[in-house]
Amino acid sequence: MNLKEAFQAQNTIVDLMDYIASYLAKEDNVMTITEKHLRSKALAGQQDESVDVSNKSEEMFDVGKLISIWQQLLVEKEKLGQAIGKAKANMAFNLDVAVDINKCRHEFLPYIEKLANRKSSHELQKGEGRGYVFNNEGNQTAYCYDIDRVMTIDYDRNKVRNVVKEVNRTADELSIKIDEALLQTQVDYELKFDLVGKESFILEELMEK
Repeated sequence: MNLKEAFQAQNTIVDLMDYIASYLAKEDNVMTITEKHLRSKALAGQQDESVDVSNKSEEMFDVGKLISIWQQLLVEKEKLGQAIGKAKANMAFNLDVAVDINKCRHEFLPYIEKLANRKSSHELQKGEGRGYVFNNEGNQTAYCYDIDRVMTIDYDRNKVRNVVKEVNRTADELSIKIDEALLQTQVDYELKFDLVGKESFILEELMEK
């Protein structure tokens, strides 16, 4: 398998393990709840009845088998992770660093793109200002005046736009390099499980083995 397929398999294994943990966390899935209707105590001649009121999931997985499958998946995850590590070690560049650097670029881009689109402007707020003066009679009198609100950017917008272009360009180039490496780099490992399909279907098949 190539590195992309290996990562997909790794993610599926994690999803399956999480699915199992979530299933086992629900009380109804791991316990049988029985209500005993003690009619005979209330009225002679009436028969008692036991009613199963459990609200289990449709899958009705065997808890013991499910725990065993989780343990097998953990071993598979470890072995696959080791194989992926060996494959990445033989690559011409550090994949983890490249992915992290590109993540930083993509996270920062919205901020500088917003800066690149900002413009200096002004807004005339008519009658929003209020002042006070004394009139000829010595009384304090209020008066209103306009406020010209001027907003000026504190940077060179053209330079920021150039940075946006450069970050986009380098991010795209590195993304292509990463994608090609994921397809071309081979991982020396054969999966023990068939991981195609929904989690519940995969687990049903594993239960039958």
